[in-house]
Amino acid sequence: MAESQEIQIPEGWVRNATGNLVHESEISEQDKLRDQVVMGIATVALRLNGELKALKEKALAEIDDLITIAGEKYDMKLGGPKGNVSLLSFDGSFKLKRIHQDSITYTEEMEVAKAKVFECISRWGQTVHEDAHKHLFTLATRAFRPTKSGEISISRVTDMLRAEINDPDWRKAKQAVQDSLIVNGKAVYIQVQQRVGDKKYSTILLDIAGV
Repeated sequence: MAESQEIQIPEGWVRNATGNLVHESEISEQDKLRDQVVMGIATVALRLNGELKALKEKALAEIDDLITIAGEKYDMKLGGPKGNVSLLSFDGSFKLKRIHQDSITYTEEMEVAKAKVFECISRWGQTVHEDAHKHLFTLATRAFRPTKSGEISISRVTDMLRAEINDPDWRKAKQAVQDSLIVNGKAVYIQVQQRVGDKKYSTILLDIAGV
């Protein structure tokens, strides 16, 4: 059976988002302008994405080589048990870090923690100042509000539970959070920092949200 060939789009026609062919004469100038803007930026984004992937691969490979050379020459190993490494340029102006991190998620026990937290706040509402009660309720609501992906932010919950409150139910809520956390994978990151003062280093942001 012959392989299917890609269908050639006739000159003067373009395919729309639903897969149908539309003649260029039927496309409004606004639609053409919008398409030009989106395609232009998306093309650059794809190129940068590829360059970032190549940079990460290059950095990881060269750090591994450096560790191997150091081990062979000095019979020592750089980095801790998880392989975290910090490397400085000779003049100290740049710092390169390889960071291994666990990917953490949670079990159904997080729902127990949520119920315990709001149970505490409801009970405390009868004894604490109204403004303090509202503040605690706002913190808890924010902490357990699902993100855009539908998940609870672990960092928000743990930040909220850092509060030292002498209450047995609050301690149970904290324990439920700890019991709910499980490691479901590992990730490795590359971080490049530049010295901006005598000792302070600032991370060179490679995330479009941070620049």
